[in-house]
Amino acid sequence: ESYWCDYAKVGCHNISGRFVPLTPPRARANAYLEIRFTNGAGSLAPGANSGDIENRFNKNDWSNYQQANDYSYEGSITTYTVSTRITAYYKGALIWGNEPA
Repeated sequence: ESYWCDYAKVGCHNISGRFVPLTPPRARANAYLEIRFTNGAGSLAPGANSGDIENRFNKNDWSNYQQANDYSYEGSITTYTVSTRITAYYKGALIWGNEPA
């Protein structure tokens, strides 16, 4: 799979992404997309945000992803919303969201 940063307020050169196999695989989750920020992205003050980041990713064969097999997909959501199915880590510690069971 491939990751692309198309735009980031902090600069795409300060962001990297990679797919990591989930060991052991879990229901509706066999890998995750890890997005990292370099020191050049700066620090994030309490209550602040990083600004817009526009990402995209694809399978190597360009086939479609199966939403029904995606832990983070919530089919009933029709507008942007906060989701606890997306996790965030800081220095290896989970600080937001819920991992798949």
